[in-house]
Amino acid sequence: MKRLAIILLSATVLASPSFADSDPVLATYKGGEVKESQVMEQFKGLFDSQPSFKGKKFSDLDRALQENLVRGFVNVKLIDEEAKKEGIEGTKEFKEKVEAFKKQLAEQEVVDRHSKAAITDSMVDKEYDKMVKEMTGQEEIKASHILVDTEEKAKEAKKKLSKGAKFADVAKEVSKDEGTKSNGGALGYFTKGQLVPEFEQKAYSMKIGEISEPVKTQFGWHIIKVEDKRAIKVPSKDEAKPALAKKLTNEAIAQYLTDLSNKADVKITLPEAVKK
Repeated sequence: MKRLAIILLSATVLASPSFADSDPVLATYKGGEVKESQVMEQFKGLFDSQPSFKGKKFSDLDRALQENLVRGFVNVKLIDEEAKKEGIEGTKEFKEKVEAFKKQLAEQEVVDRHSKAAITDSMVDKEYDKMVKEMTGQEEIKASHILVDTEEKAKEAKKKLSKGAKFADVAKEVSKDEGTKSNGGALGYFTKGQLVPEFEQKAYSMKIGEISEPVKTQFGWHIIKVEDKRAIKVPSKDEAKPALAKKLTNEAIAQYLTDLSNKADVKITLPEAVKK
């Protein structure tokens, strides 16, 4: 009787949640099975890059997402099996692609190593201090515009506005700026140096709510409406660091390529254009 009680107790303990399989099988297919740990490892990079998913367990995820992840894992496995059956890795075409990819990886590694060595935290700090100095006390403007081909069309648009037409309606009707016309010509906030000089000069001289006379730039004729003005909010160093590091990296890579070109004594000799 005592032995029977021990057996029953053991069975109960092993069946309890705390002793259940900590790595359950989520799917099976001919020749294999998919465990939870495999799925989580496969998509670890994706989860780590998304703050809302970082640190979550599979059981914490939405049911639909769980199924999508498992199906995605299985699909990769099935394709791997097909590649083996078809002997893809042994084909000439595949080997050529692998060599080309290895070459690209090696080239990228050279650039990455140089850029990492060239950019230091002190350089980023210095760039941030420079940015803060440039932004402090500056103003940013929120504006909308109507862009047309000729001064005559610009004057016609201005006339409609003077008669009470809404700026957004006229922009949607006549503006040739495909990027803003659907939003009523809204450009959002901008600072000095982001737009062409003629446009900025006029916008910064205007009051909130004011609509300009036609302004000519390299893109055509504009009617500008200033929606708002405000002091620029200087981002924190943590907020600005990714963009500043990218800027410095791009500059370092450009300089590196220039140095390599100079060392190699590169001379570009293009043939003369054929006269028609």
